[in-house]
Amino acid sequence: MSSTSKKKQWGLAFLMLALPMILAAIYYGGFAKDRFVSTAQVVVRQDGGNQSAQIPGLATLLTGANPASREETLYLREYITSMDMMLLLENRLQWIEQYSEQTSDLFFWLDQDAAREDLLKYYQRMVSAHYDETTGLLRVEVQAFTPELSEQMLRVILQASENFVNEVSHNIAREQMKFAQGELDTARKKYAKQKTELLSFQNTNKVLDGKTTAQSRATIIAELEGQYTKEQAALTEMSFKLRGDAPQVRQQKQRVEAITRQLDKEKRLLVSSPEGTQLNVVASRYQQLTLDAGIAEEIYKTAVAAVDNARIEASKKIRTLVTVVSPNSPQIALYPERLYNLATIMLGLLMLYGITRFILASIEDHRD
Repeated sequence: MSSTSKKKQWGLAFLMLALPMILAAIYYGGFAKDRFVSTAQVVVRQDGGNQSAQIPGLATLLTGANPASREETLYLREYITSMDMMLLLENRLQWIEQYSEQTSDLFFWLDQDAAREDLLKYYQRMVSAHYDETTGLLRVEVQAFTPELSEQMLRVILQASENFVNEVSHNIAREQMKFAQGELDTARKKYAKQKTELLSFQNTNKVLDGKTTAQSRATIIAELEGQYTKEQAALTEMSFKLRGDAPQVRQQKQRVEAITRQLDKEKRLLVSSPEGTQLNVVASRYQQLTLDAGIAEEIYKTAVAAVDNARIEASKKIRTLVTVVSPNSPQIALYPERLYNLATIMLGLLMLYGITRFILASIEDHRD
């Protein structure tokens, strides 16, 4: 191997190995800022509901949470890393000003006057929330340049998260109860209206039960018809035995005529045209009003039961935030992991250097 080739190899090794490692060592040794991490683990627990299907793992043992809480926990994860949470932290702790105070670490430098979108990206680098499908726990981590700030931020996040979970679940419960109560009010008004119409109809027509009255009238007609048949038969029999002007015959004729007049009167009271006020119309209208009132009453009873069911279901959907692992006050900076990062960089550079050497050697072989 010629001296020129050796110089090229040494130059390549310097450029691809030594120089990057020197720069990385300078960065991690003199400029990288220590970042302290405060962590907590939480879960959204359902207070009521069906507990037959449980989440396996630690969440079941600690909280008894069921699969229904998974969705709310994922909602909470998005809320924690949202702009709303970022602005809330800024309002309470002025975290932007505190993070922007460090200027040595260029990779974690923050411009205090940056746009909100850039601030959110930086915030999401420093605040993370990871959901564990096995245990159902949400692990929240906050990185800060001081241990006090990381713990303070995490405690504010958990407090806001608890308010968020409570507000969401109570809003759902309130909406369900509001809808059920509205249906109950409507059913109550309709039932009261139908009962008022029925009472007014009874008072106007002087009947307690139109159907019963009509049936009673029909019974009277039937009895009168029976009497008419009997008395008419008696009159026919007398006409064969006595003269037509005999007192007994005249008296029997008067009896038959009286029954006939009464029968005609009862029939006129019972049956008339649809626009009349006779008992058939009264009974039909009364039956319709009674039916409408009965339907309204059943709807009202159903609405009352629906309110009770909504109250029970709403109580089942109440969620609470359970803190399984409380925020810690870090004493040792977890980041940056200097030795690990330097070793990883070294390994990556060696692999890149080897690939480059292999490519260059292949090119030289083809030239030869």
